[in-house]
Amino acid sequence: MVEGDRLGLSRNNDSDDDPKCKISRAAENFVPSSLPVHDQTYNGFCANFESFLNYDHAKTDIQRASDLLVSVSACADVHKMKIIDLAVAASEELRLMAQEREPLWLFDIDKGSEVLNVSEYRRRFVSLDPTLEEIIRVITGGEPSDIPNLNEKMECCSSENARMSSYRPTNVDSEASRAIGVVFSNPVSLVNMFMDVDKWSATFSNIVSNAKILGVLSTGNQENPNGTLQVMVAEFHVPSPLVKTREMYFVRCSRQIDIDTWVVADVSLETIFPSPAVTCQRKPSGCVIQVLQDGLSTVETVTWVEHNAECNSVVNYMFRGIFKSGYAFSAKRWISSLERECDRIATLEAENESLNYLLTNNKGLGAARTGLLKLAQRMVRQFNSNICSNAESVWRPLPVPGAEEILIKTSFNLDDPHIPRGVAVTIATSVWLPVKHNDVFCFLQTGYNRNKWDVLSHGREIQDVIRMSSARNSTDCVSVISVEASSSRREITYLQESFSDSTAFYIVYAPVDVLAMHHILQGGCADSVAILPSGFAVLPEGSPDDDAATENSILTIGFQIMDEQLMTPEELPPQSVLTAYRLMKETVSRIWTALMPKSENALGVITIK
Repeated sequence: MVEGDRLGLSRNNDSDDDPKCKISRAAENFVPSSLPVHDQTYNGFCANFESFLNYDHAKTDIQRASDLLVSVSACADVHKMKIIDLAVAASEELRLMAQEREPLWLFDIDKGSEVLNVSEYRRRFVSLDPTLEEIIRVITGGEPSDIPNLNEKMECCSSENARMSSYRPTNVDSEASRAIGVVFSNPVSLVNMFMDVDKWSATFSNIVSNAKILGVLSTGNQENPNGTLQVMVAEFHVPSPLVKTREMYFVRCSRQIDIDTWVVADVSLETIFPSPAVTCQRKPSGCVIQVLQDGLSTVETVTWVEHNAECNSVVNYMFRGIFKSGYAFSAKRWISSLERECDRIATLEAENESLNYLLTNNKGLGAARTGLLKLAQRMVRQFNSNICSNAESVWRPLPVPGAEEILIKTSFNLDDPHIPRGVAVTIATSVWLPVKHNDVFCFLQTGYNRNKWDVLSHGREIQDVIRMSSARNSTDCVSVISVEASSSRREITYLQESFSDSTAFYIVYAPVDVLAMHHILQGGCADSVAILPSGFAVLPEGSPDDDAATENSILTIGFQIMDEQLMTPEELPPQSVLTAYRLMKETVSRIWTALMPKSENALGVITIK
């Protein structure tokens, strides 16, 4: 018998007092008697339920066909050299944008950060629009070569920069930002992570919801990834199921500039494979890695440049401010995520507890530290995957009047040991709160506040058993929270991780069997522990650096729970849907009351009519 089975951690756990939230069994616990479901609501729910079951969630083949077309075309000789030239030019442009200062980058006092000087960028890197060249040709009666070259000072290949910039859709908003961070790693390992699509997606799971390699044009090796070139497709997301992901096809290349400098650059392929369906283009973006030595370990400075041209696509009304500010996909968000992940890896690889500059409050944890951090890492990645709205997510709006922005989906697990076996129901939404996002985060992060919003912890004592904080950022911490037993319920143990990526705050948690947690704290392996994460993401209404824009916040809530009554993910009876709705409504109502006790509940999105 394996260790996990011996401790009762197997995927099938039929114990009647399992603390995991299970819809059918605990329906009555989710809704206090003060929240009756009126006949009008139930009748409206039943009227919409048939259309809910018939909701068209079949995946079209358009996306896969597009991927296949790019994959085949990218490897064709006629396109291969174009892609290589495009990637080389992009890496050179990225290097210059990462290393240069004024006049290319200007400091905005109001924003407190650097902004791209668009005029200087166009002079340096953007060729004349083909339409403008045609007008010049007509006016002069000659060739454009008769006109003075306005781009003669460009340090890159002008022909390739022209190719990168010639395909420009109308109504395009440009997003450009730069950020610098310090990470504890070695440059080759860092570059290998960027070129490994699975590791890259996992490292930036809060930003990258889906990614794959469509073609490899050249390869290096693990010891020297210089010259690796691959065509990729990826979806980028903000933490909400209400916001569609940004999908982009691009080529990624790695180049070693000198012994201490590496460049990893992305650039969109729309100039070679134009598509009217494209809503966002990835201009030369990525990072420049420069090695430093601190005498003890290898340390790098990473300069990140994020540059996108987005067509005016439709964005949910709550998120327009954060998108307009440019912080939804800012370079600082990428750098913060990279620093946090590299700190985590360095801590896990440490053989002792000497890394106090990476992790505090870890004295005496020993081997338990590794198990907790690995389980928390898996929990956060699973949560990010659960709440995004990528091409693989089959979200359906709840068929309840007034709750159309509460979305639900189901999934079935048969053989993944990391997830309980059976049908899991995920329910998520985003709501607006007239409270600063910092205040919302502090309230939800604090363990002893849990009984104010968690329906399973209501009226019970809460205790922080373990708390490990990041020395780099005090908001980043992993904790174990215990909810005492009551006369009707057994003790619950939660694993929780909270962190910030400079744009959003996250609080992610999962109930863990008491015996399983004891096993981990004794130094046991956490790989056999199956979890279902739930949690919150808190964003400001606009720029995090704008005091006025941070007066209000957007709270994304996501729950993943088991429904033992379901045999297939296609089956979702009315009682399960209604119970999930009640859980979401009650949770948001409790949060609203705790943060604004003198205010009326203005959350129309989930108000029972």
